[in-house]
Amino acid sequence: MKKLLFIGLSLVLIACSQKVSKNDLQGIWWNTAETGDFEIIFKGDSIAINNGVGITLYGKFKLEKDSILLTINNKTHKEYLSYQHGDSLLLFNKSRYFKSPLSAVEVDQTFHFIDLKSKKTIHFDTIKYNTKFIELSKSDEKTTQLILNNKKADISFIPGFLLSCKIPYHYKKPVILLGKGVTLKELTQLYSTFHSVNFPLISVISKYEFKSRKFHYYDIRIELFKEQLLKNGSLPREFNIARTDYINEFKPEILVIKSKDDFAKLDTLKTNLNYLISIDLNLPIEDYLHLNQKINSLRKKQKINIRTELIELKN
Repeated sequence: MKKLLFIGLSLVLIACSQKVSKNDLQGIWWNTAETGDFEIIFKGDSIAINNGVGITLYGKFKLEKDSILLTINNKTHKEYLSYQHGDSLLLFNKSRYFKSPLSAVEVDQTFHFIDLKSKKTIHFDTIKYNTKFIELSKSDEKTTQLILNNKKADISFIPGFLLSCKIPYHYKKPVILLGKGVTLKELTQLYSTFHSVNFPLISVISKYEFKSRKFHYYDIRIELFKEQLLKNGSLPREFNIARTDYINEFKPEILVIKSKDDFAKLDTLKTNLNYLISIDLNLPIEDYLHLNQKINSLRKKQKINIRTELIELKN
């Protein structure tokens, strides 16, 4: 019923629409429904699309008859655009927006994802109300930037942030937005903080598709030995095991992964054995994410017992 109503309203909007000019678009537009981005800002020939949870896409736009050409992250998209002058209603990317009385703000720089496709995707509307986002990016070549609740923070703030995700009846899943240039070492610096408040699994978002409004993501199981936790200042729990004790108890075969070429070693694993996979911290983060996806698949589909560790291997 809701779908039919939306289609009906859209048809009315299209029927009553008139040609839109650049001047008509200038300002802030707010979303009128639960689907779509939170707001759109037009300023000059620039556009900012704010999804309401900390991700804003910036770019340039150009009008063509009944469509708009958007250039975002060096990619061009064409979208149908309809405007109803009398009610100041805009139909954009299959969602409706109304004109805000507020003045447009300055268009700022965007969050640059690592832009890596995953086998797993999820629509933004599915997670926007039950998710909290941790932004991990590079402010320059040497400096890693952490943003929690749209505010700059350091790693010491993460445990409190994660505890706020666990509020009864208001639980929100924490996910990491992974920015371009972040290294594997920088990502894994967050692992102990997740462990400290009992979040053994994390999801890393590597790409956002504007057209489909879908996130590409990777699931990672955090596995730290007792000595690693102590080294990072975290208190081990009863179930945490030292590396030596793990090897003595489970007698795993140890596989070393230094590069993407070593991934072929995973094709020969057997279901009746235990494996400890030592992953080099200098591995490119793109390869690390794909490696985790392959390991998770082996665990789920072939029921292979695999534990991982992240160490700095000597060449």
